[in-house]
Amino acid sequence: MEKSVPAVLDHTGSAAFDEHLKGVQAVLRYWGAPTYLTSAGLFHSIYGTEGFQGFSLPLDQRPAIQNLIGLQAEKLCFWFCMVDRSTLDRTVFDWTGPIQDPHATFHLKARPELGRFDLLLNKEEWLDFIELTLADWLEQVEGAAMKPSTLFLWKTGEAYSYRRLAYQKMSDILSVERAPRLVTIPQAMLQAVMATEAPETRHLVQARTPPMSEAARQALAALRSIGEPIDQDLSPQPLSLAQCTK
Repeated sequence: MEKSVPAVLDHTGSAAFDEHLKGVQAVLRYWGAPTYLTSAGLFHSIYGTEGFQGFSLPLDQRPAIQNLIGLQAEKLCFWFCMVDRSTLDRTVFDWTGPIQDPHATFHLKARPELGRFDLLLNKEEWLDFIELTLADWLEQVEGAAMKPSTLFLWKTGEAYSYRRLAYQKMSDILSVERAPRLVTIPQAMLQAVMATEAPETRHLVQARTPPMSEAARQALAALRSIGEPIDQDLSPQPLSLAQCTK
């Protein structure tokens, strides 16, 4: 399959990003993920995501990606690209222990600028999505923290703050819901990666992705105007006591 990747992507224009895609796949392989999930790791941002829109294929190319990596893997990529990450994090924070209902449904939404359409995942799809999400971040956070980012509102070192509490909870979920395969590995990897953070930023958390486009900015402004509690300042902020107990 990897021989077909350049023809489909026509390269992203960034060698570093190409390596990130392969790195996410490598993390998932290390975790013993099934083939469809490791394939999703290689293509996870193919349509552009909430946090990365530097390269993307138009959605009318979905059949080509489905034919290349399969329907199950492509569906994970589609969700990853469309999702409003704050709605995923809500479901993560709502988790309190082993999911007993095999028919449980997890309700996410698309990004506001895309119309907030529903994304409904079953238990295994939700766990796949969490596994992909955590692998993606663990692969890139150390590199991202080495420089500031105007788009993400980060000073040097502040990348570690991005969705800090959500990623911790994701590792906890996987250790329970996907034991024995993931009972220790993601938690240990998260701890090792976060141990590289300098003390100066460890008190910060950035709970939501800043808008990456004018359309996203306007969509968030519209939601604020109807009363949604979205902070004006989406840069990293000091952890509150309430957040520390999540």
